[in-house]
Amino acid sequence: MSVSGSALEELDRPLSLARQVAQLLVVPVSARLGSQACCRDTLKRLIQEVGIGGIWLTEGHVAEALLLVEEVQAWAALPLLVAVEASRGLALQGATSFPHPLGLSRLGSEAECWAEQWGRITAREAAAIGINWLLNPVAEPLGEGMGSLALAEDPLSALQLARAFVRGCEQAVPEGILTTASSFPGQGGVKPVQAGAEPIPVALAGPGPKAGDVPWCPRLSLTPAQLQEGPWLPFRGLVEQVGAILVSHVVLPEWDERWPITLLPGRLTQLLRQEWGFGGLIVVDSLDQGCLAELANASGPNSLAVRAFQAGADLILAPPDPMASLAAVLEAVQQGSLSAAQLAQSVTRVLRAKQRILPAASALLKQVWPALAETDFSAVGGWMGAKDPTDPRLNRGSPAEQLKPLLLGDPIPKDKDYGPLTRTALGKLFNRRSHLPSALHRAAQMRSLLAEKDIAPCQAAMARGGVEGGRPLSPPTEPGWLNWIWQDPPLGAADVQLQSPALHVPAALGMLPVLSNALTPLPWLEAALNNAPGLIFQGFLRDPLPNYVLDWLQHHRERVAAVVIYGKLSLYRRLQVHFPWANAIHSLNRDPWAQAEVMERLFPHRVISEGSQSQAARQTIKKK
Repeated sequence: MSVSGSALEELDRPLSLARQVAQLLVVPVSARLGSQACCRDTLKRLIQEVGIGGIWLTEGHVAEALLLVEEVQAWAALPLLVAVEASRGLALQGATSFPHPLGLSRLGSEAECWAEQWGRITAREAAAIGINWLLNPVAEPLGEGMGSLALAEDPLSALQLARAFVRGCEQAVPEGILTTASSFPGQGGVKPVQAGAEPIPVALAGPGPKAGDVPWCPRLSLTPAQLQEGPWLPFRGLVEQVGAILVSHVVLPEWDERWPITLLPGRLTQLLRQEWGFGGLIVVDSLDQGCLAELANASGPNSLAVRAFQAGADLILAPPDPMASLAAVLEAVQQGSLSAAQLAQSVTRVLRAKQRILPAASALLKQVWPALAETDFSAVGGWMGAKDPTDPRLNRGSPAEQLKPLLLGDPIPKDKDYGPLTRTALGKLFNRRSHLPSALHRAAQMRSLLAEKDIAPCQAAMARGGVEGGRPLSPPTEPGWLNWIWQDPPLGAADVQLQSPALHVPAALGMLPVLSNALTPLPWLEAALNNAPGLIFQGFLRDPLPNYVLDWLQHHRERVAAVVIYGKLSLYRRLQVHFPWANAIHSLNRDPWAQAEVMERLFPHRVISEGSQSQAARQTIKKK
């Protein structure tokens, strides 16, 4: 990044208090053209005039994201952090999508190799778009709720795979990419209690709030000591590798019965920095979540941002009203309820992260924030202190006290407008990035990356690991066998098509498909099933199976050759109680890779003729 001296002189240095706080805010943005989520004019004002520190791409196509990133970086006086969720590949349409990552933990000695490859593919696609911050890997082990995209069920395996993912990211983007351990303190098995809902597992969910308590956030009942020995192990083990830890809004009753840990003054600083020695970015999850609404109403609509910084946050994702949050933080500093020096330390960490992932902007960042030049980062371990993926500092801890404490400059004068200066500097800064290819060239690079030959083997391996159970079946020897497929709407249309392995493999073996869902009339379904000499059942599930389906399978067990469940692991394990007799298979994924693996386990020695495949598949029985 080449920047002229005049452009540097025009930038506001050192950063005013208002711009310091703005650097600590990350705004969610849809990349979709014409989207109403944070319209372009508002976003441009937040970047140019307010000076927010980053954006979080929540949806859109990779081509739209590429154009948006190019545009917003051209608006910015300082480089922006550009974040995206990447639990199964970049959360953008058109990017490479991966099977559920839990399958990695079942691949034995191959697991870390494929986790690295998954990280390499994801990071190189992110870099081609201009994304420099991944809100992953998921570090929390799979809990009782089974709802997260965890890498493993046990903490040690989760840590090893998360480290492998980060290694892959660093290998793909040698200049640096910001990775995040997500989401501390973990939410496995935690969910709000609602009328008619299942009870929360005792091990992880404490008693619900008393009447009159506000708000109802997810709650943990394990003590901090128990959490340190189990669910928190991966997070603590990653402080040396990742540049950020994402903290979600969870109540730990031993600390406070009412407020989540994200909003408890000093708690994140005490635990993550003082006890664990984490020197990276502490990122607080979205403040616009419904569980926080009552807290915001009770304590003031914009007080949550202040409390998050008091807790120890460096960055806030999705403040509901960025301008109001910024004003509330400035007021808290003026009133003395929020430490100015603490905010300055957060600014140093944020700009240091930008310096790591955008080395060409280092001179600019040092000019506007001299602390980057004054702080000896060679004494800082972990990601913040490292210069490249092979730097030995990646293998050391990082006590927070090694980050130089900073004094805060004067607040921004109310009669001075810095907008024209920053806008002028921004144009000069980003229009001179001769090393950065144009959006058109990056689009061509992206197309090439999406066609790389190393993608399919990684997807297939993760899908293979996502399937468990199953015994081989002999091909049907008599006509009339059925392939009963149950689909939860709106699932199904994309899951089971004419060439889907779950449909065409059994069809090619002479099994007539029966497609059904909750809207299928029961008399029709029974008439289709009752005369079959045998069948396999495949459920593409989002919700529990209706009782009449369970009853039918139970009463006709002698004719049910296999029960296949595509969906959440928690759902499958509950269904296993009903099918102890069954040849049961579970797949975490519904995609063709997973279906092919299931069919391979059921029919490993099948011989399929193309003619029989086409003819049988067309005879699908389904509800019109």
